[in-house]
Amino acid sequence: MSVRLRAGTWLQAGSVADLDRADVLGVPLPRDHERVPREALVLRDPSGTVRAYLNRCRHLPIPLDGGSRRYLDDGKRYLMCGTHGALFRREDGYCFEGPCRGDSLFALEVEIDPDGTIWISEHAG
Repeated sequence: MSVRLRAGTWLQAGSVADLDRADVLGVPLPRDHERVPREALVLRDPSGTVRAYLNRCRHLPIPLDGGSRRYLDDGKRYLMCGTHGALFRREDGYCFEGPCRGDSLFALEVEIDPDGTIWISEHAG
């Protein structure tokens, strides 16, 4: 997917029509201030609401997928850290199992245009 920018610090992250409830889209973000690559995870929560999180485990600052592109547990219900086995709820990024229990993934703001285009803020809130 090519990344399109719009006014401010927003990035195009695909279309609602293309986002199945079992999918997680990895969307490249600009590098951080130390030039480390970053990625957003865009998904639907159980109610169908589109959410976005920074792809970084709260236990250690590494991508949840560790480069495997596998973001979900076997049941496709929760985001999962492939390194530690931590499980995070889709609706709020809250870790309920694993070494970072009680912490939440860094959420990114989401806006959806009337045509279904998903935009995400490049900065975690």
